[in-house]
Amino acid sequence: MPPPNLLSQVRNLFKEEELDFVSSRAQHFTIETERTSTVFSGQPQEWVEYMNTPWDERRNHPLLIEIQLDPEQRKIRLEPKNADSKDFAKWMEHGFKILGKQIRNHPHAHKELDKLLFQNGSNFNTLLEIHATSPLPANATREVRFDSELRPVEVDIVLKAELVECISDRMRSLNKKDSDMKRLGILWPILRRIISQLGYASYPRDRFKDRILLSASLCQITLDSMYSGKKKGRLLPNEAGVEYEAYLSRQEDIPLEHIQERHPYLRMLNELSYLMREKNAASFSGTIQVIVRDYLDQRYLRLSLAGVMPGMLEWMAPMEYSYGKENRIECPKPKRGRYGILDEEDLMAWKKAREPLHEVGLTLLRQLGMGQFGRVYECLNTGNSKLPQRVAVKVDRIRKKAKQEAILGDELIMQIGRDVAHSPHVVRIYDAGRLKQLKSHYHVMQLIDGDTLDNLIGVTGTEHSSVYRPEVARTDMQKLKSEYLKAVRSSGGERWRKSRVSLPFTRKLGLPQALDLITSTLLWLEEVHGLNYAINDLKNGNLMVSRRGQLKGIDLDTYSPVFSSLDKIPDFFFLAVTLLMFVLNVLTEGNDQHITAQGLLGDMEALRAKLHEIWRFGSLSEKSDGRVHVREVINWLVDCIDKSRNGAFAHDPALFSASIDDLIHIKRSLTQEEMVLD
Repeated sequence: MPPPNLLSQVRNLFKEEELDFVSSRAQHFTIETERTSTVFSGQPQEWVEYMNTPWDERRNHPLLIEIQLDPEQRKIRLEPKNADSKDFAKWMEHGFKILGKQIRNHPHAHKELDKLLFQNGSNFNTLLEIHATSPLPANATREVRFDSELRPVEVDIVLKAELVECISDRMRSLNKKDSDMKRLGILWPILRRIISQLGYASYPRDRFKDRILLSASLCQITLDSMYSGKKKGRLLPNEAGVEYEAYLSRQEDIPLEHIQERHPYLRMLNELSYLMREKNAASFSGTIQVIVRDYLDQRYLRLSLAGVMPGMLEWMAPMEYSYGKENRIECPKPKRGRYGILDEEDLMAWKKAREPLHEVGLTLLRQLGMGQFGRVYECLNTGNSKLPQRVAVKVDRIRKKAKQEAILGDELIMQIGRDVAHSPHVVRIYDAGRLKQLKSHYHVMQLIDGDTLDNLIGVTGTEHSSVYRPEVARTDMQKLKSEYLKAVRSSGGERWRKSRVSLPFTRKLGLPQALDLITSTLLWLEEVHGLNYAINDLKNGNLMVSRRGQLKGIDLDTYSPVFSSLDKIPDFFFLAVTLLMFVLNVLTEGNDQHITAQGLLGDMEALRAKLHEIWRFGSLSEKSDGRVHVREVINWLVDCIDKSRNGAFAHDPALFSASIDDLIHIKRSLTQEEMVLD
């Protein structure tokens, strides 16, 4: 339910008789938790209940196998620890041998398998066991418990009990005449999960990035072990692949003849099928990771942030559509107060863009938001089968007086989009073009269901105005500072954003949640700089948080190449301001709402004192059993803001990375959660 003050704002904008839908309850289920786990399957409720169950009580199935890895001999042995586990251990060990034989003539797949099984140092300093459990929300996880120094003391690969029983029943039904390849196909749903969990580091720096790399390796192995080629647009399964696809068909209730088109994982494999005929598949690693990232983006779930995301206001819901004669899409008429259309300016822009977008295969469903340079819509994609069915489309912002502020042209935005696609914290750009009737550019982008961070934390309209990308490399420090100060002082240009209606986080952010958001922001900046680009317009308003808790940079129009450290300095200037505004907002929530950032950026000791004064999270020493103290968190915040302001991070990327590592260590020491990796 939107807060009363927000409802009153909306009622002032729309006629009373149009408002029945505004007070409707936002349709979004949330669950309260500060657990920071990032997973790629299941729902929040399932995961919270699972992780709230004590470690030993989860292991409610008799399966118990010790994994013994011999990196010198390149052998894996599965040692059953009870009679109930003997057959399963024998089947899986035999499955590894069949797999090794199947891919021995595929050098790249063989190399990837060797990397996952024998080159993960996390597997050689602790006991490694396979267990099974019934309530697991994923098919398999790697679960790690740490000591007070964050060293792994127990590592388990946990399988879903129902999957273990299903595969066991299939194996028992075989006879001696059945081939090894058939056995491999039956075992593959579990075998590939075990391989994946063996490849996961027990203490990943960025769980999403690590999962992308793991999944990319497994795709190569799966293609070369389950398929023999491709014909007429379809993968050709070998005997193992036939069994694997039959299993997926039964599990997902998808007709076997449609399994490759309708199953997301197989659709991804189909897109990567060219790897089977490439002798130098390793050279395509970047492209593979981008395709895998697109698949995983749809499954990403960060529990701590998903639990505080608001639902969608009814007036922001997309249009319902249907298919009429000749398969033509039929939609209701747009109107003010529906489909994200706030005022007459929005309605006018919608009507002007509707037909030109329709001609390129994009049907408007709702307005998602508006920036200084463009409006963003959710569209139904009917013109390009290689793109998702729902996409976000950005169009040059059209104002009442026919004035336009252009977004980037298609060639330039596509080049930037390709270059930064390797950062999982940046929105994907799929396509771009020009609407000739409007003389406007458009960008087709990844659709993220959520809201910008400035709206969620309540600083909308107080950040700096959007800035234009520099045309040349920066060479003058004084000029650079002048550009930054001009942007900061013109924040009034963004005050129009306050009229846009949105909901904040559903409750006050806890410290772990705040640190999660800061960490993702820093990783976004680190990755973009690592790809030799500057953001130039870093602010909370250009960070989107999805309802599943994922943070992404969303506006690529100001990105520009980095030629020297000077080109990165504005990003860190803006980071200092953005971080300070975020921290003050989180700490003053429910306290003094009138504290501002004025004067604090130039005096680190005054900032340190102010943060101690408004601290609202109590004693961290008590909560963390002495592992973390309040002063440690505040000192990190002040140090990060200071090094962003004085150029230290811009000139020394390793120093910035080390600061991120320190934050990750503080965050994990604070909660000392077990690591659950699915």
